Amino acid sequence: MRLSRVGLVIVLLASRSALAQVPVAPAAEPTPPAKVRAPEAAEAPPAPPPAAEVVEPPPPVLEPAPAVTAPAPAVTAPAPAPAAEPALGPGPAPADAPASERPASLPLDAAGTVAVPPSVTSAEPVWPRALSPLTLEGRLGFLVRPDSGASFDHQTNVGTELGASLYLELKRELAAGLELERASLGRGTAINGLNSVNIEYSVASAMLGLRAYPKRTELVDVFVGFQIGVGIQGVSATGTASNGGVSPARPYRCSASDAPGFQIGGGAGARLMLTPRWGLTARVNATGRRLTGDVVDDCAQGIGTATTVSAGLGIGYDFELGP
Repeated sequence: MRLSRVGLVIVLLASRSALAQVPVAPAAEPTPPAKVRAPEAAEAPPAPPPAAEVVEPPPPVLEPAPAVTAPAPAVTAPAPAPAAEPALGPGPAPADAPASERPASLPLDAAGTVAVPPSVTSAEPVWPRALSPLTLEGRLGFLVRPDSGASFDHQTNVGTELGASLYLELKRELAAGLELERASLGRGTAINGLNSVNIEYSVASAMLGLRAYPKRTELVDVFVGFQIGVGIQGVSATGTASNGGVSPARPYRCSASDAPGFQIGGGAGARLMLTPRWGLTARVNATGRRLTGDVVDDCAQGIGTATTVSAGLGIGYDFELGP
């Protein structure tokens, strides 16, 4: 009995030693746990493209911009609302509408606001004067006769002037016309005993005139003038004549005129337009008058050759002769 237990123990020990000598495969190393990737931060959606500037006319018809879709990331954020575009007027007409019925869009400047179109100035002049004027003018002034006769005891060298003129514009820088004038040349008084005389002198003139305009605008004309023509001297005398002895002096009165005499003159002036047709003219003129110094028609002695300087104001109207 004891021998059998001893033998069983020996067999177990032998089997254990044999098992200990058998190579055993190494155990597999434990696999490390997989690293978990953290979710990436959500990318911000791309900003919407800037609004296209409207080019100068003809501008394209405005259409709603197509929606831009971006790939959805893992985590999406709410997109900001697009800015409202400025109103450009009424909406576009239907595509099938004719071009004449489509409203034109307003042009925009660089800032995106509506550009104000430049003001259009009218080509017409502000002061529309006559294109081919015929100017009728009346003039009133005074004159001075510097020279004086030695046969008078007292003499007046200042007189008045009343005239009218009609000028036709040949071109913008030149005009020709006719001048009519009546001027007072003054008076002279002489006394010799019972004989006395008081003579008033005048001259009526008809002269051809020529005017040149070195400067002319819509409101002011500056001109130089030249006249040539004839003048008729007139005398008007009152006085007393001695009858001789002790008889009282006899009063008398007479008037007479002379034959036409040659005259030439020239001067300068300016005309201010009060309206497109009415103008005010100021003129200074000098005239040489060749008149007789003899007795005129047994009435009174003539004044002779004289030079006068006159200044006057005239008012004139322009008649339109053009189309």
